[in-house]
Amino acid sequence: MSSISNAGRMRLTGAVFALSVFMLSACSLAPRYERPEMDMPAQWRTVDMGAAPLNTDWWNRFNDPVLTALVDEALKNNQDIAESLAKIDSAASQVGIATADLLPSVSGSASSMAQGASEKTPNTMPFDKSGLSRTTATNQAALSASWELDLWGKNRNNYTMLSDVLMSTVIGHEALRLSVAGQTAQNYFALLALDMQLDTARRTLKTREDAFSIYSSRYKQGDITELDWQRARAEVEIARAQVHTSTVAVDRAEAGLAVLLGRSPRDIMERGMPRGQAIGMLPSPPVLPEGLPSDLLQRRPDVRAAEFMLMANNANIGVARAQFFPSVSLTGMLGTVSAAVGSLFTGPAGAWSYGVTGSMPLLDFGRTWYNVKDAEARKKASVAVYRKTVQTAFEDMRTSLTAQREADAIVRSMQIQVESLRRATTIARLQYDNGYTDYLTVLDAERQLFAAELQLASALRDRLDNVVGVCMALGGGWNDPGASPSFPVVNTEKLLNQETSAGASGKSSGKAAAESAPVAPEAKPQGGVSL
Repeated sequence: MSSISNAGRMRLTGAVFALSVFMLSACSLAPRYERPEMDMPAQWRTVDMGAAPLNTDWWNRFNDPVLTALVDEALKNNQDIAESLAKIDSAASQVGIATADLLPSVSGSASSMAQGASEKTPNTMPFDKSGLSRTTATNQAALSASWELDLWGKNRNNYTMLSDVLMSTVIGHEALRLSVAGQTAQNYFALLALDMQLDTARRTLKTREDAFSIYSSRYKQGDITELDWQRARAEVEIARAQVHTSTVAVDRAEAGLAVLLGRSPRDIMERGMPRGQAIGMLPSPPVLPEGLPSDLLQRRPDVRAAEFMLMANNANIGVARAQFFPSVSLTGMLGTVSAAVGSLFTGPAGAWSYGVTGSMPLLDFGRTWYNVKDAEARKKASVAVYRKTVQTAFEDMRTSLTAQREADAIVRSMQIQVESLRRATTIARLQYDNGYTDYLTVLDAERQLFAAELQLASALRDRLDNVVGVCMALGGGWNDPGASPSFPVVNTEKLLNQETSAGASGKSSGKAAAESAPVAPEAKPQGGVSL
């Protein structure tokens, strides 16, 4: 190694420094990112429900410990969430690979070789082993390094693209957690509504069986006709069939909720589902969004995830465009050569080399051009997906706010209807028993009451579902001071710094970053867009 002159070292150092400065100041061929413009409403539509802050743990607003426990269980054990966490680790690993591509690659090598040659005299017989022979040994150890200069921003744009994909994956995980929590709550409300319908069917069946017993005695005595008796008998079987139908629905709802909670196959088959308050006792306080409608773009995780994918495809255009231009790499080798292994690192013989290599596509029959067109098309598709996601977000807000506003009115109307039909059924039975009306009037009143009671259970479920719908349309919640966020706004810069460090050390921390990222509403993602 001592054979390397000082002048050669200075030239090598100067070349590396100059090319490094040039690489760091190199251009990027990616288009400048701009968020797609959309015509946003100036304010929410008027909703007279009263202002109520929305906690991020919005399921606690129903004051049902069983519901809270079920949502917590789902967020912990749901298999879709587990798959999503694995995808975060995968995306984080890709960022680590992209980080390594920005840095030099260093490798070591060693070799030991012996080479010999023999020479025979003209008088030597063919099988005579005598003669002259020479043997030489060469031992070599070296360190080699190479560094592709990112003159056109290919590797940096690839890093930006994969970082944005990581952020989209992390925020998509938030959206999935929000969806799982909402599905758990709605499935739980559906189960309570089915319980109410099953209780109604059983109670109606008992009432009709008691009435049918009386009608059978009166029929045997000749007080009523066979027509009335057969109609009473049919009504009993209608109620009985509804009991069986509701029983199947309850069992199906319990099994579906168990899968959503991530329970084991044994628990799905053997373990029942707990219940808290009856569906008619659960509160449904109003939810009113605060702030401007444009805040929805920052609060909805699906909108934020769609924009990060748009940013990723924007950076990918720069990766594709860079393929048109030359690829330049620095290479260097530093080592030692010796005839004996023992003197490999002490002998005077050293070996070194350095240089610059470059390559440029000359004829690829349009492959690079089509890659650029494909990247541009992917960005156009991402723009459409982003716009559609924003449109869907405001559709959800409009429909959920209207549905919640009207849900209470629907429940009140149904309750009055049930009360009136119960009174009407009682009057119809008294009139029939005293001969003032026919049995058809009684049947009609009983059928209407039975149907109304079943519909009331559905209306109570819908009212609670609409509260969940508003919470999900708002992206979870954020207004309560001191609330512990279940779906945090991710600190993008911190996450990317963690992944850069993880990439350098060969370890991925995507899952930990996704689970522990603090709230940072003003954090700026890669690309300079405030989300």
